[in-house]
Amino acid sequence: MNSKSLTLNNLGIIEELNFIRSYHKYLLEYCIENEISYDGKIAVAILKLNENIERIVSNPDEIISPSDMKLLIKIAEGRVFLETTELSPIYNTKNTHDILRIPRYKMYHILESHGY
Repeated sequence: MNSKSLTLNNLGIIEELNFIRSYHKYLLEYCIENEISYDGKIAVAILKLNENIERIVSNPDEIISPSDMKLLIKIAEGRVFLETTELSPIYNTKNTHDILRIPRYKMYHILESHGY
């Protein structure tokens, strides 16, 4: 893995991460408000992802740790969403993959341009 010392401000992907976090929060609220049953595993996975994104975004000038960079790469590649889709079939009924495609692709291309 690349050993560059980058921050979120260097990468310019704060808005994309905030969008992804907000979308996941919306999706859980949608399920609750419409009394759509979903496996608790999906809620835990989304909450954990959102906590990790919040932690990363809260310090945009801090150098991104290797473990956080791995998470950002996983998000950009779509592997996080594949895992959550597998946890709950209702999760994908809102076309999550398509909705999050643009922020993911932007993240992917930015990370790729930095050698990740």
